[in-house]
Amino acid sequence: MNSNGNLRAASATVEKALREFMEGRTLPLYTMMAYHLGWVDEHGEPVPPAEQERLRGAICLFAAQAAGADRPDQSTDQPADHREATLSATAIELLHNYSLIHSDIQEGNPDRGVKPALWWVWGPAQGINAGDGMHALARLAIFSMGDSGSSPEKVSAALKTLDEATLLLCEGAYMDTVFQEQLAVSTADYMKMAESLSGSVVAAAVRLGIMAAGDAAGGGDEMLLDGLGEFGLKLGTAMRIAEDYAVLWGEGERDSAAQGRLIAKKKSLPVVHALENAEPSIRRELGNMYAQRVIDPASIDRVREVLDESGSREYTEGVLRDLRGDADQALTKSEIDDDSRAGFEGLIEHAVGRLAS
Repeated sequence: MNSNGNLRAASATVEKALREFMEGRTLPLYTMMAYHLGWVDEHGEPVPPAEQERLRGAICLFAAQAAGADRPDQSTDQPADHREATLSATAIELLHNYSLIHSDIQEGNPDRGVKPALWWVWGPAQGINAGDGMHALARLAIFSMGDSGSSPEKVSAALKTLDEATLLLCEGAYMDTVFQEQLAVSTADYMKMAESLSGSVVAAAVRLGIMAAGDAAGGGDEMLLDGLGEFGLKLGTAMRIAEDYAVLWGEGERDSAAQGRLIAKKKSLPVVHALENAEPSIRRELGNMYAQRVIDPASIDRVREVLDESGSREYTEGVLRDLRGDADQALTKSEIDDDSRAGFEGLIEHAVGRLAS
């Protein structure tokens, strides 16, 4: 099976685990969550099943298999380490979607993909409730590992990993919000924010997968934890930068939530680079645009021109190439087998593709 096939298969496994974990929860609060996850419409009616990409959960499963977790046998019950891995993947996907629900509210995004955002349908107060509830469910998914035979020490170690990632995510969201109204943001500031906001979650996905396949204390192989953890951090950071890049220079239809970040003056890496390094006249022009309450959509073409003139597009592509190289080095450090390495390299290609080539 090629890398895309592996990703689809892993995403399907995570999707099935998510549905099973949410099954039986009937309060309308969970209808809102199901709507966000793409299972029902705003009236609570099921929508035709669609292939869902559960990238972070899939990364968790890839890491578990790289660490030696048994693959499930369709004719028997799932092995214990695979059940633990799917619960960890469920937890990391719930954490990721909790962050999406909250970011839509914070950034005022009326849409999420091709449909209205959760808060736009039910209001920001209920959106906060749904997001917080999804975060609680992520923690409960980790606790459920105990029902599969995990020791209290292993559950505790996994929960600590999830909570540390959540805290880093919140720190990144704080920095992202602060930077929104500041012009004096350095590229180093941005990279720290991107690592916290996005890299930390992908790194946690990797670590949770390894821990699910590790010993009873949840330690796993330290070389694998360090190497693949670093890979996850670099990949997750690159994913954030690639999303921002695609808003400005992506091909095809742009993601409405990402476009909303631009209009709301969220600082992307190319913008930060230009404000820090461009000629004074370019910095003044860009600064004037970002001094407005919001970016005028009619000005976005000029923003792109300014970023091209300042070399910020080329700079961002270079950062993505560096992150890809760092991710490759981390894979080498982890000493995983060739099949596992090919799977992770496919994830890099899928996440950042030609932008880092």
